[in-house]
Amino acid sequence: MSHSSMTSTDLPATAAMRPEGSPASTELAEAHAAHAVELVRFATILVGRHDAPDVVSSAFTRAWTAAGWRDVANPRAYLYRIVANEAHNLRRGQGRRAEREHRDHMMRELTSLPLAESALEVRQGVARLSVRQRAVVFLTYWADMPDAEIAETLGISPGSVRRHLARARTHLRRILHG
Repeated sequence: MSHSSMTSTDLPATAAMRPEGSPASTELAEAHAAHAVELVRFATILVGRHDAPDVVSSAFTRAWTAAGWRDVANPRAYLYRIVANEAHNLRRGQGRRAEREHRDHMMRELTSLPLAESALEVRQGVARLSVRQRAVVFLTYWADMPDAEIAETLGISPGSVRRHLARARTHLRRILHG
């Protein structure tokens, strides 16, 4: 759907969750009618014309499902902030996906070649790490998770994540560089 053809009836599918005509429903419909086109223009600058309508739709869905929507003093500013956050999330996800695809491509190329002696040493070094260190190394370099997410995933503190990663690097440096 092009941004020029958006109307106030193009509310997200979650609109069915609230009774039509409720104050929140009316306020969101009014906000949509007043700001959807300008939000799509804004999103187009942030993520491009193909992803902009989806980002704006996600923003309205977030606003629609937000418990405090009726308490928002400036709906326009609130929606702009949500659009910016959704655009950031989209770009971050696309960047991570591109990095993963590149890593996967490189790994396929590497595994199709005979295993070099140094690659064998790296594998042996990684195998000698503790399970926790291997998990942190994997989640850091292959899953591309930030420290806080790794900490939550493994049930440890972010400081422990950094400590395990530092120890793993030291261990691997010692193995690989004698």
